Amino acid sequence: MKLPKKAYGSIYEVEDNHWWFVGRRKILGGLLDGLDRNGGWNILDAGCGTGGNFGFLASYGQVRGCDYSEEAIRFCNLRGGYEVQVASIYELPYEDKSFDLVTSLDVIEHLRFDLPAFEEIWRVLKSGGYALVTLPAGRHLYSDFDCLAGHLRRYCRDEVRLLLGESGLEPLRITCYGAIMQPITRYYMWRGSITNGRMNWTDAMDTIIPGSSRFLRLALELEARLVAHMDLKGGSSWAVLARKPVSA
Repeated sequence: MKLPKKAYGSIYEVEDNHWWFVGRRKILGGLLDGLDRNGGWNILDAGCGTGGNFGFLASYGQVRGCDYSEEAIRFCNLRGGYEVQVASIYELPYEDKSFDLVTSLDVIEHLRFDLPAFEEIWRVLKSGGYALVTLPAGRHLYSDFDCLAGHLRRYCRDEVRLLLGESGLEPLRITCYGAIMQPITRYYMWRGSITNGRMNWTDAMDTIIPGSSRFLRLALELEARLVAHMDLKGGSSWAVLARKPVSA
């Protein structure tokens, strides 16, 4: 599923500095930093959007990206320095066992069929390679905001474990994040913009409450420190780290 064309421009403009994207990268770093890199990884960002995670991922190895949207890839090319191409996550244009790490960040909830995406990630991972996936958490949180964002579903922990198991991936970490500021985000998803009124969500990537970006960013940074050592419960998103068996 492609986002509306104007959404990619909005994301590209803020992805480097917006509290949500910056905080999410901190969370993901908390999961990755403890792993043995053996001199650097060959990395694929599947569903890379406008490429805002390339710089972060480049600290772990050589990064390539693909996305189903031609508009998203156009913005990736504006960044320069990375190999990108238009492709479906269902049919990744790479050989079997090509990558040490495959990321798919807030992508799979947009797809009609989720298991084939996990199976394709498994295919292009090297034996012993890692998959890093983020997903919206909590069926009970599903709201009109999810419809607006193009989310077809939210996930519970058991569903995540089932998808990993059926695709052949071994779960290493399944942690929530966004727990500290969940009262704010739940209110926002239920009511709409706190400043604009019920069912009137802010356009593009505006902050939930004007002036609250610093607090929200610090909240995710604190959670990232915790995630480095333990799995969290009760957040609005999942961060999932899994591994393809060495024998596969």
